[in-house]
Amino acid sequence: MKFLLDQNLSPKTTQFLKTLGLDAHDMRDKGLSGASDEKIYEFAKKQGFIFITYNSDFSRMYKIRKDLPGLILLRVHPQTIEILHPVLKDFFLKVDISRLRNCISVIERHHYRIRKIKIED
Repeated sequence: MKFLLDQNLSPKTTQFLKTLGLDAHDMRDKGLSGASDEKIYEFAKKQGFIFITYNSDFSRMYKIRKDLPGLILLRVHPQTIEILHPVLKDFFLKVDISRLRNCISVIERHHYRIRKIKIED
């Protein structure tokens, strides 16, 4: 599985996820810096990325459209890498990433939840 990180995350977080063995990509490296949410969403969908963001607008889009490979919504505050990285490490060490497909995962500082999004035929 491939992960695309929103520009509201540090490029250091992309590098950190790579150290965990994840196929992580920063949207800035994909030429999407400053792009609209719509353009970012479509890129993630077409390229098969699970999108990682703090922006809850993407979860609303995904709940309506149901066509992203998956979405990880971060609710970790304060938004510092010193706080976020241990939380992400714990999450990715505990969760089989294949469970994240067609799901919205909400990661908070001390717990997480994964909700399957029903794909309509």
